[in-house]
Amino acid sequence: MRLGLLARIILIVAVALFAIQLLALFVYFGAGEGRRALGEASLSLSRQVASLVMLVDEVPAGLRPTVLEAFSENGRTAAIIPGLPAGLSGTNGLIRIERSIGAALALRGVHGRQVLARLDGRSESGDTLSVYVELAAGGYLWLDVKDHVTVRLLGVPIGFFAGLFGVVVAFVALMAVAREMRPITRLAQEVDRVGGGIGPVAIPEHGAPELRTLIRAVNAMQKRIAALVRNRTLTLGAISHDLRTYLTRLRLRVEMMPESRHRAGAIADVEAMQALVEDTLDFAQDSFIPVEPAGTDLAAALRRCAAEQGDADISLDLPDGPVRVAMGDKALGRVIANLVGNALHYGKHVFATIETDGTQAVLVIEDEGPGIPVEERERVFEPFHRLEASRNRDSGGTGLGLTIVRRLVERHGGSIKLDTSPRGGLAVRVRLPRAERAG
Repeated sequence: MRLGLLARIILIVAVALFAIQLLALFVYFGAGEGRRALGEASLSLSRQVASLVMLVDEVPAGLRPTVLEAFSENGRTAAIIPGLPAGLSGTNGLIRIERSIGAALALRGVHGRQVLARLDGRSESGDTLSVYVELAAGGYLWLDVKDHVTVRLLGVPIGFFAGLFGVVVAFVALMAVAREMRPITRLAQEVDRVGGGIGPVAIPEHGAPELRTLIRAVNAMQKRIAALVRNRTLTLGAISHDLRTYLTRLRLRVEMMPESRHRAGAIADVEAMQALVEDTLDFAQDSFIPVEPAGTDLAAALRRCAAEQGDADISLDLPDGPVRVAMGDKALGRVIANLVGNALHYGKHVFATIETDGTQAVLVIEDEGPGIPVEERERVFEPFHRLEASRNRDSGGTGLGLTIVRRLVERHGGSIKLDTSPRGGLAVRVRLPRAERAG
């Protein structure tokens, strides 16, 4: 708990490198000792074989079995065979041992004898060395010597255990690093969920002290942001309430004015201010409105919206059965009303269709209006952004409609995309997850 993340990673890497270096030193010095022992054993064996060959050559044939029996001990077997075994070639032998035996014979005045040495590693306790030396009277002296020519542990070369140990150390080091990094991954996943709900998301504190401090700061930041948004909403709500009162009084006074062009303009301005106040308050309160039970019929909501528009030119291409989506009735109605209203305002003629795409339903609303330039299609979702810069409500709204639509759609797991309609205007595609049953 007292070690930081950086110190933990450094310690893990240092311990792993130290273990690998220690193993390398052990193998190096162990192999050196093994080579020296092997050289001494090879020299001793060569002298014994040379002495045995000379003794077998000199003694009578009747004493040879006794001599060979005296040599056959401590894992060694000696015998006289008439010829070399089938398949035994003169290549691929242990040249070092063959030359050592030949040199030992030469020191004793014996030259020109054929010497073959082969290694058979089938023995569990070590390697079996087979030596064949040509005799003066014909035939071959065969020696079967069980010896640890290579360094082994439990019948397996020590190099295998060295490699296996290195793999295990590396695996353990990786697991330790992954364990220390797991809280960071969990923190990233939790932070990604922040902002998707009504209130702050409490992230559990795990990991190194630095991570715990970071998570604690993120939790505190969420609370401060939520409090700030709530205070903003309360402020806007209070201002909106007071503005509604004054706007209502102003509307009554304007209504009592004589009929004139100025009276109609004043009434239009009051209505515009009321709409602006309502849209702004709805935008501010949207983040804290609970999600309604999902399971609304998208087709029925679209038919209802078309009926409310009266004589508006709206063409519907809808499936016969219900298409239930994971969005509440109020939120879905607001999305459809906003998109259809925009299409009617700019395109006069609206074409609405519903497509199904596996687990999603796609609402497509097209018009014959001027459309939106490609470079502006992302900016129109920003609050108070309008393509018409005059801010005249006769040529556009408050600039909050598409912002609220996108927020509602994304809160319910959907997406919205603006494209060019084949009819020349704008095509709005809203993807919503489907609901199997009504909520």
